[in-house]
Amino acid sequence: YSDGASAATSTVAAFAKRGDLLIVDEGVSESLLVGVTLSRANVRYFRHNDVKDLRRVLEKVAAQDAALARNPTDQRRFLVVEGLYRNWGTIAPLREICKLKEEFCYRLILDDSHGIGTLGKHGRGSLEHAGLKPMIHAEIVTFSLENALGSVGGMTVGSEEVVDHQRLSGAGYCFSASAPPFLSKVCWSSVRRLEGRMEEVAKYLEEGDAGGDGGEDEEEESTREDALSQQPSDDDDELSGPALLTKLHENVSLLYTTLTNSSHPHALKLRNRLSITSHPLSPILYLRLADPEATGRTRAEQTSLLDRIAHRCLVKGGVAIVSTGGHVKKYLQSVPEPSLRLVAHVNQTREEVEVLVEALGEGVESVLVNNDGDAMD
Repeated sequence: YSDGASAATSTVAAFAKRGDLLIVDEGVSESLLVGVTLSRANVRYFRHNDVKDLRRVLEKVAAQDAALARNPTDQRRFLVVEGLYRNWGTIAPLREICKLKEEFCYRLILDDSHGIGTLGKHGRGSLEHAGLKPMIHAEIVTFSLENALGSVGGMTVGSEEVVDHQRLSGAGYCFSASAPPFLSKVCWSSVRRLEGRMEEVAKYLEEGDAGGDGGEDEEEESTREDALSQQPSDDDDELSGPALLTKLHENVSLLYTTLTNSSHPHALKLRNRLSITSHPLSPILYLRLADPEATGRTRAEQTSLLDRIAHRCLVKGGVAIVSTGGHVKKYLQSVPEPSLRLVAHVNQTREEVEVLVEALGEGVESVLVNNDGDAMD
């Protein structure tokens, strides 16, 4: 697919039609929910990441089958979840979900847009993280190429039948142009880096440089030289394969532990004021107002406070933090609480983490303790 969001949207709508049944985690993102709506299938939701509630919904459907003498195979049935939830930073309990899928005879549609390239020893996503495999435990896996892989577009993988079905039934594939070749090559290079095969990328770049016809003008030649000069150094080349993922996971752990370190002078300012709600292994961190700060305040008031903290971090600390309270909410089944969103990445240094935590601590103190009314000025 030439667009990341339409990959998930088109995938759901390609496989589920009117009369089919979708059991959907209420915390899924907009792109999946649009696909659920376009499918016109029967939809039931279960509480976010709540396996017990999922079992309750599945048992209720099974009881209705028995009461109506309905054969479960008369309709296609799917579970729809994300591996790493974009709006929550939580990781799906895929092992338990897959057990229920097999027990009640459903298929699994998994959106792993934020798990691919971040979770698992080799960056193969939430399935690898859970010790599971695509096509065996998840019949349909869709993901965006626009996050860890740094390209544009999306993919949906599965069996040969799953792939062939989308060629005519995937609206986002049929009614769009092909992705530009250079974007495909970007994705290819990212995958090679995850595999630890950077020598293939270097060889390709060398061949591309040697393949010039000598007809370049000065501007084109300068552009080519700039691109080559920006290629990774020898030190960067070492960060590929499992070492790349190990470094990312270490940075995620560093950010998480620093923010929750009660002996850290700046992290201490966050105590009882902000709470981390995302999974400790998630590279996407969400911090909401802690109960003592949130109690008695409306959603709009909480959003205003977090907006001021984010603004203070940017202006005074030079750190960009996203406040999520004002994001589009009408397309979500379950709207997360207003939060601050941080993202860990492989190039993050310990010094940068310290700068971030200091800016965040100062921002929280300024807005929540000192009630600085000029935080947005």
